[in-house]
Amino acid sequence: MKIKLSSNSGGGRPSTTTTLKLPCPTPPPPQQWQSIVLPLIAGILHLRVFYYAVFGCILRNYNLNYSVNDEESASSVFRRTCFLLDSSIFLAYTFDLVCCLCFRVLPFSRCNCSRDIVGHHVPTLLLALPLAIPLWSGYSSLQIFDPVSFAILDKATANVSGVAPDLRTDFINAYATASGYAYASSLNEVLMCLQRVEMSLAGVSYIRDVATKMSNQRRFFTSRAMLYAELSYKLVFFWGMSLVACKACFDFDWTVYKYYSSSISSSDNSNNNSSEHWMTTTIPLFLAVYTSPAVLRGVLFRLFTIVMYPSMGFRCLATMKRLHREGKGSKMMMYGEEDAKITKKNDDDTVTTIICDE
Repeated sequence: MKIKLSSNSGGGRPSTTTTLKLPCPTPPPPQQWQSIVLPLIAGILHLRVFYYAVFGCILRNYNLNYSVNDEESASSVFRRTCFLLDSSIFLAYTFDLVCCLCFRVLPFSRCNCSRDIVGHHVPTLLLALPLAIPLWSGYSSLQIFDPVSFAILDKATANVSGVAPDLRTDFINAYATASGYAYASSLNEVLMCLQRVEMSLAGVSYIRDVATKMSNQRRFFTSRAMLYAELSYKLVFFWGMSLVACKACFDFDWTVYKYYSSSISSSDNSNNNSSEHWMTTTIPLFLAVYTSPAVLRGVLFRLFTIVMYPSMGFRCLATMKRLHREGKGSKMMMYGEEDAKITKKNDDDTVTTIICDE
């Protein structure tokens, strides 16, 4: 690489040009296969999660609406969809942990430490996913852990309990909507995995070095447009889709509450107007609702949304602003850019121009 320094003055003095030769940057070391193949596999697994979240829960929820005329079939389809989504999440998250802990490969472009991935994935694997097993399994041996889900979804039990078809439909729709929007964020993981593949091919370890070290290379997932798209999707999820999922969680709580309240009111109508109704009925009713494993799963998601997502959204917005500023100054910062010039007027009325070329 050569840097030409040209000095020119208006007083009739001749201009001078000095050429400095800088050593060319050393090529990146050859990458091991796991740095490329493992993030690619992780991206495919997270794409499977995104598929079942969108096409298995969100779109099927609104398009088919689980016809109340075929209640038993609706429950079977719902349970199978929940199983496919949760099993995809388990497979994708477990593979991410294997990449980090066994191969020491970070599959996500914006993660610089395996602690970030472990802290996000382990609570989901150990808490969120097991809480839904009684709901989608349908095994009668697990009915004791979540009796309300069996009472609403199982047709024979529902007929004995007097569950209205509309309540069953609301139950299914609310849970499917909450799960779909909560795990639609997997598209973000897909983009980060594909960004990591491109970075590994170029020998780049950190996303902040993409603008300088990959400026002269063809890139798609690490291009400025795709970085904007990825950050925009993050922001939409943190401040948009997560709120839709939280609202669906409250709708799900309400369906469970309506089931218990109808059971209590049908068994004892005489005490509904008594002064002790709040202490003897309402408080145990709320305890019954929020001890259901399926409801507790939604509670965990809402807590995580309240505690983490606002600050993560602000950090995402700050990253977008920094990316915009870097775009304005990239022509001056990257030596590989043709015709990049910096002109400076000195104190002695001479003009110095720095020309960077290969």
